[in-house]
Amino acid sequence: MKKKIIIIVSILVVCTILGIICLNTKTTTDWSKYDTTEVTSDESLKITQGGVYTISNDISDGGIIIDTNESVKLVLNGVSIKNSNGPAILVLNAKLVEIELVDTNTLEDGSTYSNEYTDYNAVIYSKDDLSFSGTGTIKIKANYKDAITSKDTLTIKDGTYIIESADDGIRGKDSLTIENGTFTITSKDDALRSDGIITIENGKFTITANEGIEATYIKINGGEINIEASDDGINAANKSDEYSVTIEINGGTITIVMGQGDTDGIDSNGDIIINGGTINVTGQSTFDYDGKGEINGGTVICNGQKVTTLPNQMMGGMPNGNMAPEEQNVRQYRRY
Repeated sequence: MKKKIIIIVSILVVCTILGIICLNTKTTTDWSKYDTTEVTSDESLKITQGGVYTISNDISDGGIIIDTNESVKLVLNGVSIKNSNGPAILVLNAKLVEIELVDTNTLEDGSTYSNEYTDYNAVIYSKDDLSFSGTGTIKIKANYKDAITSKDTLTIKDGTYIIESADDGIRGKDSLTIENGTFTITSKDDALRSDGIITIENGKFTITANEGIEATYIKINGGEINIEASDDGINAANKSDEYSVTIEINGGTITIVMGQGDTDGIDSNGDIIINGGTINVTGQSTFDYDGKGEINGGTVICNGQKVTTLPNQMMGGMPNGNMAPEEQNVRQYRRY
């Protein structure tokens, strides 16, 4: 009996270890197992089977539609795709779509979408998981709304992204993960957005937007991030019940310059936790948070002055990093 118990416990331990390993191992797609198709047509393309598709010819007025239950890799090999009626790339259904960037690619949509595309709002729009790879460049002009949108998870591994958008720049509804890359984003609303979590591991960012980065949970582990914003530079707001409202900064160099008015450099409706990195914020209100604000490491500079305790300005701070006296009695009425 004792021997049986030992065997059972041993099996449970092994299963637990294997489960932990599986949970912490990133799955990758072996694209060498898929058929490769060279697409030479300059007309609109609909992909209904899994595989690797290399696009080498321009599409002057049309786009690429992916509708399959399998995985698809789309290699953009120095092409220009413009669709005046809807998205340049539209993923209706797929197990996974990866877009590999080779050379310099240019994508653009129209300022209005035709009736068949009214459910979509981005130059690159995916209903399923979407990822980007490669060391090439993609230039996106979003005349209608967003530049890149995934209604599921969005992962960017590398590449250069030059984006001008009428609404959001890059949006992953469930999550947005950026491992590396170079980003120049000019957007009229949010540059980087997710309802769930945004994770930035590395990369170089030059952002001009209404809000630079917005999600429920924002985790920055590294990178060089420069933001000029007219509302909030980095904003954590309650958009998903799966995450606590938090801004967590563990590394990187972050420079934020804010416009005038009721603007916040780093704003959280929950917590702001700084464990490392260099954060330099210039603006009328540098930090604003409803929960706890902690500096456990790193360097924090507010309007040219290094601080060791995180200020909390609750809307309406003075340029020297202190709250205006007249605001102290009324700030609770202006919080929203």
